[in-house]
Amino acid sequence: MCKRRKDIQIKITKKMRCLLPLFVSGIILGSSLFSYSPITLSRARQQESKILPETLPVIEPEVAFLQQPPKIDGMLDPELSSLPVRKFNYNYKLDPGNPDFPVQYRLAYGAQFLYVYIEVETDRIIYRDRGYQNGDGFGLVLALPQPENKPTDEFYVLGFSATNSPAMQWAKKIVWYFNVDISFQRLSEETLFEIKQMEQKVGFELLLPWKEVYPYHPWLSEAIGFNLWFVKAVGETQQNYYIVVPDMNVGSEQKKRLYSKLKFQKPVIDQGAQLYMTLDRNHLSEGETVRARIACLSAASSKEQLLISVYSGEGERLSSETFDSNCSKELRIEERALRTSELVPGGYRIKWSSAAHDFKGETGLTVIPGFDFTSVEEQLESIKGNISGGSLTTLQFKLEELRKLKSRLKPYQTAAGLRTGIYEFLGLVEKAADGEDVLAKKTGIVRRAFRSRLDNTLQPYSVRIPENFNPTRKYPLLVFLHGSASDDRDIKNHDYLQDDRVIELAPCARGTSNCYSADNAQEDIQEAIQDVLKNYPLDTRKIILSGFSMGGYGVYRTFYENPRMFKALAVFSGHPDMANRWGIGGGPHPNFTEDEYLKAFKNIPIFVFHGKKDRNCPFELASQLVEKLKAAGARVEFYTEKETGHSRPGAETLKLYRAWLNKIINTN
Repeated sequence: MCKRRKDIQIKITKKMRCLLPLFVSGIILGSSLFSYSPITLSRARQQESKILPETLPVIEPEVAFLQQPPKIDGMLDPELSSLPVRKFNYNYKLDPGNPDFPVQYRLAYGAQFLYVYIEVETDRIIYRDRGYQNGDGFGLVLALPQPENKPTDEFYVLGFSATNSPAMQWAKKIVWYFNVDISFQRLSEETLFEIKQMEQKVGFELLLPWKEVYPYHPWLSEAIGFNLWFVKAVGETQQNYYIVVPDMNVGSEQKKRLYSKLKFQKPVIDQGAQLYMTLDRNHLSEGETVRARIACLSAASSKEQLLISVYSGEGERLSSETFDSNCSKELRIEERALRTSELVPGGYRIKWSSAAHDFKGETGLTVIPGFDFTSVEEQLESIKGNISGGSLTTLQFKLEELRKLKSRLKPYQTAAGLRTGIYEFLGLVEKAADGEDVLAKKTGIVRRAFRSRLDNTLQPYSVRIPENFNPTRKYPLLVFLHGSASDDRDIKNHDYLQDDRVIELAPCARGTSNCYSADNAQEDIQEAIQDVLKNYPLDTRKIILSGFSMGGYGVYRTFYENPRMFKALAVFSGHPDMANRWGIGGGPHPNFTEDEYLKAFKNIPIFVFHGKKDRNCPFELASQLVEKLKAAGARVEFYTEKETGHSRPGAETLKLYRAWLNKIINTN
């Protein structure tokens, strides 16, 4: 076993070589947009049971309390120079020859914020696609600790990147993961993040409002788990990684996270009062009461008034209550029942503010409508003769999904998806009872399902039906394979593929990250195609297969399995050997850099796009594969963009793609 050394900053040794490849794999291999590392995940998984330290590092000393938020400009304020300097416990160089970059961090907190300052000794900032993965940038994990400090499935993973590209501003400050699911939600403007180049050093400074990571708060949470990593870009292609808690899954979807508990300094203020509030739960059934949890601290004993108001989803104030909180020099926690029992099902905002001080906040609340799953199942059975078999199966799937969604809700989560899903479902059932098959006539993006012949389970897929859909004509079919950390619903994020002359299908393929090579993914694709053929008018001579990132590998993999089904292929930012690189079970899998797997591609039209600055599926591999495909007789059109990373093509490339697609669908 790799044992943790006592010194904090550790250079690569034999011990570290058995530990940190897992961390690197976790960051770079973690999700659909992050899918390549020279250090393979298969090697990581083989070592997983051997690499974890006997005890996780303790974060010492306490996180200092600040009465006021500091100025955020990328430089440490002089008055913060006394904040304890902390070292990253482990580091790893992608190339052992990379230079050292001493890096340190400091932490502090206030009633409304968490403060993080990272400083690295370097003479320049390097800008890359997704700096929190590829440098320069960092990631932050805040988590709900579990008994005995076991890995947790409740956490936020935030990403912060140095970026000078307008197209990559979305990656400057994001929620990368919420709990085990990928998020990619931008943090609000209230999250302040700046980078500053100074003499021979660069500062990364973050002020994170606690409300961005609700319900975590030092005064109202029993404990907060923490992890931090920093990625320093080196030259054109290399990087160094620094991390506090070594976690191979730090950047992986559907994985629990490791952490170390933060210890927060006792807060003391010398003037006024400071308050914060959360709810004991953020969703409830009609007629139930929710309780506010209020933390209050003051310079002297006093009564502080807190105004709590309920607003409708449209912004109308529905009710207000004023509470007196007993504040003192010692932090006090109180609970107060709110008048929520009279609220009808819907989405609400709970806003709070101090009457005398500038402290305020808000959070969401969902009142869930009553819904009896058993009686609804019986209702479905009674209307099955009124709608098509495909629509009935889809309704059965929707009911199953609602049941799962309700069971997985955490107390602190709102339930907008469940609430709107219930209303949508009941509306469809009501129409079906009147003899109207809404799902069969719906246009735009529709999520449907089939009952699998393999195991009798309900399996989803998404389709996009043209707005001007004509059931009397036959449409070409464009099959889109999602990237990892996504599912079939990701079709909505790839609008550049849309074309009103075709019907589009996105299979789920039974998973988010199976490389279309495990979990009966190939069988699922075929069953989804057959179900669409059964329910929509399609020209089976014109089925085009496309995919992004992991879906790019899926295109090669799926065509290799069924070469006579598809007329043409379109690959966006794909990888030729992802299943083996990821160590997907059941291998070895086809490696499309090897000639033996390319014979089936002879005479097949293939559109390939790949950005030259793609750090997740390297451009060099895509370029090599294109040459091999051409040598095998494939009719490849290869397009690239000099400044594009692992993302969608630009406008000019899309024009070329649409011209290619037009040629394909108009040629018999």
